[in-house]
Amino acid sequence: MIRAPHITDLLHASGERTRIYILQGYLFFLNAQTILRQAAADVEATPDFRFLILDFRECVGLDSSALLVFRKIGQFAEQARFDVLLVNLGPIAHQQIERDGLLVEPRIRIFRTRDAAMRAAETALLSEAGTSDEGEATSFAQHLADRLGCTVGAGELEPYLSLRTLAAGEALMRQGEPADAFYFLEHGLISIRLEMPGRSNHRLRTTTAGTVIGEIGLAQGGRRTATAIAESPCRTVGIDRAALARMERERPDLALYVQRFLILELADKIVDTNRLLEAELS
Repeated sequence: MIRAPHITDLLHASGERTRIYILQGYLFFLNAQTILRQAAADVEATPDFRFLILDFRECVGLDSSALLVFRKIGQFAEQARFDVLLVNLGPIAHQQIERDGLLVEPRIRIFRTRDAAMRAAETALLSEAGTSDEGEATSFAQHLADRLGCTVGAGELEPYLSLRTLAAGEALMRQGEPADAFYFLEHGLISIRLEMPGRSNHRLRTTTAGTVIGEIGLAQGGRRTATAIAESPCRTVGIDRAALARMERERPDLALYVQRFLILELADKIVDTNRLLEAELS
């Protein structure tokens, strides 16, 4: 999820409240007990612990004694008031857990992928903090001014912006199209997807209100490397290469603000990418 900076900061501050355990090999009573002990240690270290995500991607199976431990984990989760999200379950493990009656919503739930579980956890954390970015609306002028600490009126930018409203399922841009503009999402959710011939589309990320899409294409040109599809009704404003060139001639001060803003956006995305790589390699 690519979120507005203030939402991202809030989630970073809540990062210790979620833990991800990657389970490996075959689970039986003794090594499953390790999961319970580690969860107890994390809850003790983080009094407001909220989500435990158990990733079964590298797990080859589990026996009935491990299921007993998972029942204890569920009881502990109820007692300590945190949720257990099970992800990447194989079909046999899925059947075992369902048959044993371990799924007790909302405390214990199954998600197809870790990405989906993380999205659910983040949405809940934001809701409990009294905010949400999925229904949030923000103007480009105000967002740019807040990011740069300057004053920019909506009327100053308006002559250079193109407004687009999208229904859910409508494309903002498609992979392979000319890349000659960037867009600021003022309202809604947009999914960025990689289209692969002969295979289902792969979702790379979802971007929320207060974020930028396609800025690399504006800088580099060429063709779009992914497709952007509205997940909900959306409103975007865009600046294409011709409008930016006109802004540079007519309002060089305003163009400088826009260019500085884009540099900050690109820098933030590089930092996020590095953080993801570090997490995957650790």
